[in-house]
Amino acid sequence: MFLALKEIKKEKKRFILIISITVLISYLVYFLMGLAYGLSQDNTSEIERWNAESIVLKSGVNKNILSSQLDKDIYYDYDDKEISAINIARTVGYLNGEKSDDTTENFVLIGMRQDSPIYPEVLEGRLPENSGEIIGSMSLKNELNLKLGDIIELSSNESKFKIVGFSQEAKYSVSPVIYTDLEMASQAMMLFNPNRNSEQAIDTYTTPTPNMPDLISAIIVHQNNDLKSNDDVEVIPVDEFILALPGYLAQVLTFGLMIGFLVLISSIILGVFMYIITNQKRQTFAIMKIQGISSSYIGKSVLLQTVILNIIGISIGLGLNLISAYFLPTAVPFEINGLYYFIIALLMLLFSIVGALFSVSSIAKIDPLEVLE
Repeated sequence: MFLALKEIKKEKKRFILIISITVLISYLVYFLMGLAYGLSQDNTSEIERWNAESIVLKSGVNKNILSSQLDKDIYYDYDDKEISAINIARTVGYLNGEKSDDTTENFVLIGMRQDSPIYPEVLEGRLPENSGEIIGSMSLKNELNLKLGDIIELSSNESKFKIVGFSQEAKYSVSPVIYTDLEMASQAMMLFNPNRNSEQAIDTYTTPTPNMPDLISAIIVHQNNDLKSNDDVEVIPVDEFILALPGYLAQVLTFGLMIGFLVLISSIILGVFMYIITNQKRQTFAIMKIQGISSSYIGKSVLLQTVILNIIGISIGLGLNLISAYFLPTAVPFEINGLYYFIIALLMLLFSIVGALFSVSSIAKIDPLEVLE
């Protein structure tokens, strides 16, 4: 410890350069990790909120819930399970009736019953009292600056919904989520224009077409079970369902490879620096050996220097990352996960120690007589 700290104190400029490189690389790795995790949450936060074990979809839809349409009667085939019926539709809406590019947003409309286990908890406002009222995820308030009483008008059918409550932050495939009655998010209702049909108020929507089949998108299963797929339905574990989300797996693999290579590259760079510095001190090490200092003691000093420099650099990089996160706008999908950050720091430290072992092996090979000739 004494030798490692003494040398760092003496060669400040040299070691500050190494620390600076570690800071920059660790900052980049942490930032990419925050973006990767933030994007992942934007894809899956709504699904994770369901607390589901599996999802029952129509067979032949390639695990895509937006294409699934189940006969509602199938729901009763599973009435001995802890389940929830759900309708999901992608839609575009105008904010407060203003039909311009600046006020047009993409939404995911999710329909469910208020007595369903997956119905969101209202954090602000109240529960809807009719089919023309909705609950919005907190992202509508934080990112779109919507407030209680604002109106969202669907561009597909001119249906208008009033926001009466906000729930926790939730997104599905990067789009903010709005919650309505089960029937109001069905495919049939997405094509139905109540304004053309009647003088009815917003809270008295009717079935779009008489005798139309009553369909739902999926059944959410909340407990372990022995449900099996058949010709009509496909039972999909929730983890498998998430991986099948369009673009999700490609995104995770891309960021994962980028982060992995950056960790490896940073470790190699630090290892090369330590190796160069070790070779520049061959004469010093030779004299130390003549004085009776063992190669193992010198090697431990080099390893300890590597650990100290990495801890300092990684810590500063993490601190800068946390500061950056504070100033990022809410629209940037950036989230901090302490466990992932710890794993990255540990990997960077371990890989750099492995790189420093090459320097230790070169110390053991130093012949004092040969070096001092």
